[in-house]
Order: sequence, then C-alpha cells, then structure tokens
Amino acid sequence: MGKYILSLDSGGAGIRALLFDSSGTIVAREYEKTPALYPISGAVEHDPKLLWAALVRVAEKVIRTCGGAGEIAAIGISNQRASFCLWDKQTSEPLSPVIGWADVRAADVVDAMNKNRKWRLLQAFAFVAGRITGNTMLIATSMLRFTTDHASTRLKWYLESHPGLLERCGQGEVAFGTLDSWFIYNLTGKKEHLTDSTNAAATSLFNPFDLKWNTILCKLFKIPREILPEVRDTAGDFGITDPSIFGKPIPIRSAVGDQMAALFGHCCFETGEVKISQGSGAFVDINVGNKGRLSRRGLFPLVAWTIQGKPTYMLEGYVATAGTLIDWLGQGIGLSDTPTALNDFAAQCSDTEGVIFIPTPSGIRFPYFNPRSRAAILGLSLATHRRHVARAVFEGIALRLLDILAGIEEDTGVKVKTIKVDGGVSKSDILLQILSDLSNLPVNRAPEADMSATGAAYFAGLSCGFWKDLEDLRNLSEGYTTFLPGLEEKKRKEKLRKWKRAIRAVLPMN
Repeated sequence: MGKYILSLDSGGAGIRALLFDSSGTIVAREYEKTPALYPISGAVEHDPKLLWAALVRVAEKVIRTCGGAGEIAAIGISNQRASFCLWDKQTSEPLSPVIGWADVRAADVVDAMNKNRKWRLLQAFAFVAGRITGNTMLIATSMLRFTTDHASTRLKWYLESHPGLLERCGQGEVAFGTLDSWFIYNLTGKKEHLTDSTNAAATSLFNPFDLKWNTILCKLFKIPREILPEVRDTAGDFGITDPSIFGKPIPIRSAVGDQMAALFGHCCFETGEVKISQGSGAFVDINVGNKGRLSRRGLFPLVAWTIQGKPTYMLEGYVATAGTLIDWLGQGIGLSDTPTALNDFAAQCSDTEGVIFIPTPSGIRFPYFNPRSRAAILGLSLATHRRHVARAVFEGIALRLLDILAGIEEDTGVKVKTIKVDGGVSKSDILLQILSDLSNLPVNRAPEADMSATGAAYFAGLSCGFWKDLEDLRNLSEGYTTFLPGLEEKKRKEKLRKWKRAIRAVLPMN
C-alpha cells in the first residue's frame, strides 16, 4: 500500500489537491482558481473541461512531491454539491456547461413544478398517509417545495431548453453527474459512471431513506433514468485511474459532498455532534444518527455518508451572510477597514451596552423564513461607540447560529453535544468565545481550514484500509483550539431574551 492519501476538493472558486500521510498530516497541497462564469443574468456556470484540466494539474503537482503515483494508496474526492453537467457517454465531450447550484434560471420551472397537479396530489396523499403512519419519507414529501437549489429543477430546465439533447438522453447516449461523477468518469478513462449517496441526495431525485433513485420524481420531472449514475457508498470503490493520467493506476475510494465531508473531517461521528463551516456564509450541520429526522419547520434530512451500506443522516441550516457581511461592514459602510480591525474593536469591550445587531441583509432563514428581512441595529445611544457595534456584529452572527441549533434541538429532540468550527470567519477568537458563552457549550476550532478535503481523505483512507476504523480517525483529530463558556447564566438568558424580542420587533417590519 502507498504511503499517502490524495484528496481532491472542487469548490465554487477553485480546486485543491492535498496529500495526507498516515498521521493525518498534510505534507503537500496545491490550489488553482476556477472562477465561475456569468454569461447572462441568473447564470452561474463553469467550463467542465477547464475544471477537469485544473484537477489534473493540481493532482500532478502534489504527486510529484511524494515520488510518483505509486506512493498514493487512494484518492478521495470532495465537491460542491448540486452543481452538475451532461456529457456524451462515448466521447466524454461535455454537452452542457457545469450548471452551478446558485444558478437561478430555472425559477419558472420551479414555480410550475410546485403547482404541478400530479405533484400536489402526491403531496396531499403523502400528507394524509404520513400523519397516519408516521413515515418520515411521506412527511418529508408532503413538506417539500422545489427550489433552484435542487439539481432536478435546473436539469429539467436545461433539457427543456435543448429538446434534441432530451431525445438523446432517452436513447442512452448521455450521462448526467454532479462534479464527482464528471471527474470519476474522466479519471477512470470513461469506464465508470458513479456517484455516492451524499451527492445523489443533493439532486432531490434520490430517496435518502431507501438509498435509491426516486422513480416517481424522475417520471414527474421527465428525466430519463438512463442518464443517472450508479450510487455507491461514500467510503466505497469508484474504480481506478487510467494509467495514462498519472503514470500508474490509483484507486479512487471516496466521493462526497463538501459539507458532509467537512462534518466527517471534524470526526462528528456521534448523534448531536455539530460542525459550523464559516466562510462567506455559515453552514450548520448536525449528525442526527442512523435514522433520518425531519425538522417540522423546514429542514430536511440529508445523507451525511454511507459506510458498508449503512447511512448516517444530518440536518443542515445556514446563515447566508457571515464573511460577506463582515466584508461589507468594512468596505460598504466603513465600520472598520478590515475584518481584523473589526475584531480588534470588538475586543476593546466585554459587552455591547445594549446594542443588538441583526445580521440578515439578504433575508432570514431557519427557523423564521422571511426572505424580505433586512439587517438592523437596535439599542443605539449617545454613549454607543464603534467598539460596541463591532461586538454586537459578532454577537448577532453567533445568535443566528444559535437560532439554528436551538431550532434543530426543539424540532427533533436531538441534543447538541459539541460544536466544531472551521473557515475564515472562525479565525475570530471573539466570535468563538461569544458562541461558546451563548450556547453554553465548548466550541472547538480546527487547526486546518480545508476540512472538506480532510473528510474526503478520511473516507478514502477508511475504505482502502489506510486507517483501520473511526477510532483511528479520532486519534488524528488533534490541535483544536477550545473556547469554554464563561458567561454568567443570568446574563446569558437575558441576552437570549433580548435577542428574541429584537427578532420579533424586526420581522413584522418586512
């Protein structure tokens, strides 16, 4: 067996390759920017060939650092979920651009599908049957509203816009895939058309409970089943690379969606363990165990991973603006010159002196769901200083994260055990201490920023025997910085009470 695991991570702005040794140490890394294309309003695209070429380049660079492909035990792939493309099964020529998850050109299709008579009848049946039987899948179906986030709606829109392509799909000439499938197809020399359960579930065409493509939804969307990839375990066998690419064949032993990979990279293996990835937005993911759970206020069960045929599920909520908001406060209104300066101002005081900042400039999601909500600053007085506002910004972000965690606990009965964090915004000690104080839980910051790549490596290493079991992986999880709660309980409850009152005051205004 080789000495290293190669992790390939494709994000919205670039592709990175990381090389891990058996101690979990990153011994080499490369990165190449792959910015999105915006050809018309509402479009978010990538060139599939450019992404493939960038993936090969960064992989080749790190492979050279370790003495060649023969030193690589396995490859793991992590990718931005729900972005997809279509290609010719014979030639592997792309038949579409990569349609990004944030592309909104399918808005009319979304409206039509949500009003579709057959779909509404199906939901009505699921509503009644779900309440009688308590079946989670039926209840989830009754609650589901399609959005442009779902690959199914964007795929339907694209095929309807290209009727000749739809005909070819029915003839079995076309392959569909999220980015992991596109890379695996090319890495294996056009031999393997595969994906894993996390990426399949992100399309909304996959039944996350039966772990099979949903025949009813495929028919409803008029998507030929023939174009869909075979679904395998997240820690599974995805073929071997063609020897012509890296000089020698390398086993591909994992494929996984980015947020699921980060949850696994943090070793959140137990029910109630949480990771928060804080970049331009903040994704809150909680392990809810081996049975999918619904949030009655709109969070749907996602497959976190499958190992040896057994699924683990998670729920996900997110704050749309975290890092983006902090940048805007500096560049947009001049509150501080840089995020570092904002952090320094916040560190100058231990309390906001009554200032409350509601960080919802682009609407508020779970558990309030008001798309017209806007950011607000409350409690200003003549004694208010910039440092108080700066601290209120971090409190506001922490309180929105706590809204999600408390909402999940209330809706599911799953108790949050631990919080682990990564991403650029998590570099703020002030923010993490506030989050710990207000949640009354330890908050642990990862020593490594690329936790999606870490998770993909862990899955691949587990699959090929590079690491023995989950306990082996836990032993690699070192170097975290821990923030412990220290706020007096009375003050904590008062902060939460004022926050809820402020939210109630602001939402009716929108």
